[in-house]
Amino acid sequence: MSDHLDEAGIVLDPEATPESMAERLAGLHPADIAAALERLDAETLVRVLRELDTETAADVLTDLDEHSLAEILDILEAPDIADMASELESDDATDVIGTLTPPKQSVVLSRLEEDDRRAVEDLLQYTDESAGGIMAAELVYVNQNASIDEAIALIREAADEIEEIHNVYVTDRDRRLRGVLSIRALVLARRGARVADIMQPDVVTVSTEMDQEDVAEVFRKYDLVVIPVVDPEGTLVGRITVDDIIDVIHEEAEEDISIMAGTREEELHEDSALRVSRIRLPWLVIGALGGLGSATVMSHYRFSLEKVLALAFFVPIITAMGGNVGLQTSTIIVRGMRPERGLGGETVSRLLKEWRVAITNAVILGGAICLAVGLWFKDWGLAFVVGGSLAAVILVAATLGTVVPFALRRAGVDPAVAQGPFVTTLNDIIGIMVYLGLASAFIDRLG
Repeated sequence: MSDHLDEAGIVLDPEATPESMAERLAGLHPADIAAALERLDAETLVRVLRELDTETAADVLTDLDEHSLAEILDILEAPDIADMASELESDDATDVIGTLTPPKQSVVLSRLEEDDRRAVEDLLQYTDESAGGIMAAELVYVNQNASIDEAIALIREAADEIEEIHNVYVTDRDRRLRGVLSIRALVLARRGARVADIMQPDVVTVSTEMDQEDVAEVFRKYDLVVIPVVDPEGTLVGRITVDDIIDVIHEEAEEDISIMAGTREEELHEDSALRVSRIRLPWLVIGALGGLGSATVMSHYRFSLEKVLALAFFVPIITAMGGNVGLQTSTIIVRGMRPERGLGGETVSRLLKEWRVAITNAVILGGAICLAVGLWFKDWGLAFVVGGSLAAVILVAATLGTVVPFALRRAGVDPAVAQGPFVTTLNDIIGIMVYLGLASAFIDRLG
């Protein structure tokens, strides 16, 4: 018998009854309950979930990781899923229902109340990583000609349906967004005032098709807690809150880390060695091809290597330094990229800055290596070749580390790819080519 310990320190005995486990978890935050249940097998998790009240069980669903959620949704019956989904706001309900197979999804939707069903069906039309895919349909909006009392009455009506109300949105008769009212403005407004008199007309919005990563950048730029979502005609269709953006930032960071390492997040829950191997192999193949490319380059300069064996001693430092500089540069570039697409002044300014840094590093490191090799081998010709090659490779690596992320973004590819084997392999080949090419040019002067 083994115990399961979650991050909150709750010990669950998998051999205990579902009733006793549910009793032990009662009163905990849904996130803590989810953390405890994720360590159980799917069948036991479902049995415990059924012992919780429907509202708590629904909240626990939204806090489970994707793997656990997919497993238990396969086991749960459609009526149970529908009951839980009806307790959630539309964005969370859509995340749960969107995971289901089409037949089961249809059954669950048919069991929801008409308003809830319509909201979920509308949200399911948007892609997962768009603003429309992460927004909630529930919001409070009022006509611009309404009074303050009418706006406050709308908030009271919506209080049971919407967990947190940050703003009241002001629209015209066609529901096009015209302004926003904060709760503070409503509380401080004089009696009898009209909404149009105290609303803030300049509203930061996002479109339904905007990428979720760009939405997160808008939140960061304007220090927002909530933002309205509009369709191409300017009609108010939903809102995104900061808790959804925190999830987006977490997802994007994990995705970038996986891309840089040439892996995918699915590996965490994959037991098959063959499937994990299939995920990792593409990047490893690129690395192997890069190694063959480097070997091919070296074979073309075998005469130089045969004549001056000492040249081979410094291949590792040339390739390692090029990879390190390229990785440093591409990391800074990717982290500092703006959400807007394309190449232009931003690329040029970044390239010039990285070149200034690279020139400084090239002079310092190239000079140090030149001095070290000269004192070691007593061959200043070899020393100048190694030091000069290292300086050139640093400049090339900085250039690639700057240009490649922008070029990848222009091509619609995640720039994080530049931080993986892609740039490293390219730097290795070019670095060896520069080094041995320079050595061959001065071969007669080497000792």
